[in-house]
Amino acid sequence: MIAPVIVGFDGSATARSAVHYGAREAQRRGCALQITHALGWPVILPPFHAPYDLHDQGQRAAMLDLLAKVAHEVREECTGLPVTTRLLDGPASSILVDASRNAQLLVVGHRGLGGFAGLLTGSVATQVAGHARSPVVIVRGDDHLSDDRPIVVGTDGSSGSRTAAEAAFTQARLRDVELILAYHSARRSSAGAIPTSTVPFWATVGDGAAGTHGISARYPDVKYRTEVVSGDSAVDALMDFSQRIAAGLLVIGSRGLGGFSGLLMGSTARSLIDHAPCPVMVVPPRNAS
Repeated sequence: MIAPVIVGFDGSATARSAVHYGAREAQRRGCALQITHALGWPVILPPFHAPYDLHDQGQRAAMLDLLAKVAHEVREECTGLPVTTRLLDGPASSILVDASRNAQLLVVGHRGLGGFAGLLTGSVATQVAGHARSPVVIVRGDDHLSDDRPIVVGTDGSSGSRTAAEAAFTQARLRDVELILAYHSARRSSAGAIPTSTVPFWATVGDGAAGTHGISARYPDVKYRTEVVSGDSAVDALMDFSQRIAAGLLVIGSRGLGGFSGLLMGSTARSLIDHAPCPVMVVPPRNAS
């Protein structure tokens, strides 16, 4: 059975954008779309089956109705796409991380309400982006315009960035768009030159197998190039470059070295996810389990 694309949904405008983004991804991948809502409960609740235990059935019924309506909208827009919905009890981060074990891709909106409130602020963002077993796309910006724009992948030569590059090549093939491998360097000097010590050796020898660690040979139909992007930090460099070329997707690994070391830990991750001008894909290590 082919794994689905799973979207976290809470009824917000950004969640609806995530659903439509996920639907297009599912169509490209030839798989089903699963729309999932995490229904959180207050900390203090009466015992289950108690005479006074209502467990907010009105909220549950309303969300089930909304999920059905959204699924119907997607089926109308994407004819033939298999769409299912799920409503699960529990905290959003745990529900999403667990769901990612059986997903090709996990998609969430940049801001949410209800079950996904504060998804990309504080610990929930770190848990989802850092612990999901599948790639995660955080939808932001003009996502409906992103499909035919270039894809940027931040890479530094680490095994994590090679995994990210593989995912980026796959996305570029699915969308038939150009892929740009971006390497961070320190900001240019006053003379305009990039310090030699900060330029990866493969960026100086062209776009051969050394630059993509042999990945490009498996994607002969993907047009790609390498770019050395300068900035005070990797986050600044990637955001500025993605903005300048109007990127449709920014792909990063969940672990890195050099300029991208610890990219998805602490404030650095939140800065990139919260301020990138386009959707961001976070790719976990191959050995995530």
